[in-house]
Amino acid sequence: MNKWDKIFSNNPQFKPLNEHFLNLLLTKIKKDTNPSPQKMVDFGCGTAQTLFQFSKLGFDVTGLDFSEVALNKVQQKIEENKTTNIKLIKSDLSSEKINLEADIFLCSWVYTFIDNKEFFLKNVAQCLHDDSIFILITPVTHQGTSYTEEDKINIAVDFEETIKLLNNIFSNVEIYHHDYIGFREDYVTFLIKK
Repeated sequence: MNKWDKIFSNNPQFKPLNEHFLNLLLTKIKKDTNPSPQKMVDFGCGTAQTLFQFSKLGFDVTGLDFSEVALNKVQQKIEENKTTNIKLIKSDLSSEKINLEADIFLCSWVYTFIDNKEFFLKNVAQCLHDDSIFILITPVTHQGTSYTEEDKINIAVDFEETIKLLNNIFSNVEIYHHDYIGFREDYVTFLIKK
């Protein structure tokens, strides 16, 4: 059993996207990128409700995760709810080629766990078309800022390194939401286009 299967065996409770934030995000995407998005891919979907949030909005949804345990739990929810517009794929985002079509690609609170970030981002770039968008939501820390171990959570990535890598791979990177948390890390939503 791999690390992620062990984690998901303990039934962790991950929050879905805030509904108000999701509505603002979709309004912006429809205005700026694609007036009628229909397909969504969730990288590192785990057992979070994000798949079902988009499914209930009428999207055809594909969830990718490395954990067989997580995917089995989602499959069980799909069957219990008689959901027909969610597809699941087992995938290692750090090493396996992704070849999917979608209007919205989402990676939320997973980016830090992807070992080969450049490989992953280049993979995503090849999936994007002119009317699609990649949403990357991740906690970040900033160079030159001191963090105590109590303040700095383990899933934050370096902001400066992240923005540099994104700008090297994608032509349009927008910092859509910057949620400052005082002395703690802050949370950034990047909206990324081909």
